[in-house]
Amino acid sequence: MKTAATELLGIEAPIFAFSHCRDVVAATSKAGGFGVLGAAWMTPEHLEQELKWIDDHVEGRPYG
Repeated sequence: MKTAATELLGIEAPIFAFSHCRDVVAATSKAGGFGVLGAAWMTPEHLEQELKWIDDHVEGRPYG
């Protein structure tokens, strides 16, 4: 389904998942949606680790 959001973000489906769980973020992005990691509670070091893990699991797909 093409929408303004899918075109803007380069995703396949207008599905968004806002989660503190990196697995949910990665799974959503891999499925063609847009996963967004809630990271306000993380230390900079923890955030860096989580983002690296997500990068390694999304197969180059976009996430936030």
